[in-house]
Amino acid sequence: MNAERKVTLYEADLYEKEDVKEESVQFIIFRVAAEWYGVEIAKVKEVVRMGKISFLPSAPAHIAGIVHSRGNIMSVTDLKSIFGLHGEEPGRKSRLVVVSSGAMETCLLVDEVAEPAEVAMSKIDPELTTVDPEKAGFIEGEFKISDKLVGILKVEKILEKSW
Repeated sequence: MNAERKVTLYEADLYEKEDVKEESVQFIIFRVAAEWYGVEIAKVKEVVRMGKISFLPSAPAHIAGIVHSRGNIMSVTDLKSIFGLHGEEPGRKSRLVVVSSGAMETCLLVDEVAEPAEVAMSKIDPELTTVDPEKAGFIEGEFKISDKLVGILKVEKILEKSW
């Protein structure tokens, strides 16, 4: 004997479920000495080849000098000095990453720029507690991409130090 099957349909079953896309942030990733750092792409104005940096007398140690870019004169912040890193002298891979927040801006002197990356918010961890407290003030979090551990820079804190 064939038993009739009754199938109950609910309105929710009739519509396709929307995939919930996880929130993510885009970063410009760069190398300073042997360490990798990132800045939210929204805070980056441009990345330019390193030109002539003019020495600025009486400037703090972390200011490498000034550059003239697109009609603007901007300070160049040496992240190696801020983080106490030692590495190669600027070379052909070196770039200036122009960052800004509000009316303040500076160029970050970096050794190499990698491809931009989009990172899911769930993949971003808070900054390490093992980092030197003086340096930790410039890092707001970290994430791992490929084989790189990338520290997320607090642009506002770097700008504050550079002004």
